[in-house]
Amino acid sequence: MAQHKRAVSTLVLLLLLLFFSASTNATRPPATLRIPVVHRDAVFPPPPGASRGSLLSRRAAADAARYAALKASLCLRRSSAHDDRLHSPVMSGLPFDSGEYFASIGVGTPSTTALLVIDTGSDLIWLQCKPCRRCHRQMSLLYDPKDSSTYRQIPCSSPRCFPRQGCDSSTGACGYTMVYGDGSGSRGNLATDRLVFSNDTSVDSIVIGCGHDNEELFDSSAGVLGVGRGTGSLATQVAPTYGRYFAYCLGDRTSVARSSASYLAFGRTPEPPSTAFTPLLSNPRRPNLYYVNMAGFSVGGERVAGGFCSSGLWLDPANGRGGVVVDSGTSISRLPRDAYAALRDAFDARAAAAGMRRLARGISVFDACYELRGASVPAVTLHFAGGADVALPPENYFIPEQGGRYHCLALEATDDGLSVVGNVLQQGFRVVFDVEKERVGFAPNGC
Repeated sequence: MAQHKRAVSTLVLLLLLLFFSASTNATRPPATLRIPVVHRDAVFPPPPGASRGSLLSRRAAADAARYAALKASLCLRRSSAHDDRLHSPVMSGLPFDSGEYFASIGVGTPSTTALLVIDTGSDLIWLQCKPCRRCHRQMSLLYDPKDSSTYRQIPCSSPRCFPRQGCDSSTGACGYTMVYGDGSGSRGNLATDRLVFSNDTSVDSIVIGCGHDNEELFDSSAGVLGVGRGTGSLATQVAPTYGRYFAYCLGDRTSVARSSASYLAFGRTPEPPSTAFTPLLSNPRRPNLYYVNMAGFSVGGERVAGGFCSSGLWLDPANGRGGVVVDSGTSISRLPRDAYAALRDAFDARAAAAGMRRLARGISVFDACYELRGASVPAVTLHFAGGADVALPPENYFIPEQGGRYHCLALEATDDGLSVVGNVLQQGFRVVFDVEKERVGFAPNGC
């Protein structure tokens, strides 16, 4: 009898443990937060007959404005005694036809779907809101905070009111102003609301900017999903639950399919064995960007030696120059002028040996354009610090122009000490931002 009672007691205890375990698992958030991503052209197709390579070269003008903003101060600061502004380093919304990737996210309760530009250089999630004094055209519904039962305006007295932000004296609301490189931007108030992701996963009380006055720049998208290293970015706000770790894969930008294997995911998962890691660096002058050092590059299987100063690819924290920024919003990658010239000349020599004909003139911003003549494309590998070698698929650095009649080396030169690995070069890689372990990883075929 005693043994029977002990057996029953053990069974009851096991059932209780199973019940509480199931209850805990039901309320526990998932281990990762995964967000589907689409390229802009899958949502807003280009005009019939438009060459996708030509579209990319035209978007380079927008890249130039974004790049000018990257050079600005990335710190929160007052521009004058009467002008409280948050100065962003990046043109995060990006102009129409600029090559951005969108995340589809629900905002509020019930949720309104918003297409937000993914921006690793921005520290604020913001979207256009009703009432809208001045709003650009967007393709999704305009978010109305009055329709959301979980919307809460942030007062100026709240610790969640970011430092040095404006305050609406009539309502006591914490304001924000995002100013971009060409003078455009977004203005409104800070609030908290619920964000809804794929599979009905949601995160409560996320700080967002509710933009009521938005100028010119962000046509088509509803706003910006900032995933930079600052306090207000989504990456930082979800870190207590998912850790300081996220990854994305930006899929084939030339695909016309609306369905996409692209994604943005928060939370640590096993990395593919092919992931090449390089140390993540911090630039005191630009603290919210993801910096890495580049050790050099190879063309056609041979390391390019000489002809450029390698120190330009390494970050100097004392003056904030050098190093390479891994950026999801810039399309075209940029290298110091001497490094770019060395890579281009090595590529040119290999291309000529393979039978390509270089055009006498460049196309758009690209100065090295070719007629293929059936030749194979010289291989390009980037070498990052720590022994991380990233072999690039040809479509990531050699793009079609004029309907595929010609192809151009999709890189540009810079003279101001700020180099960028843009989203064209990252295409198809799983790019890992592991802030906890201070490293950035690249895994091929990551989508």
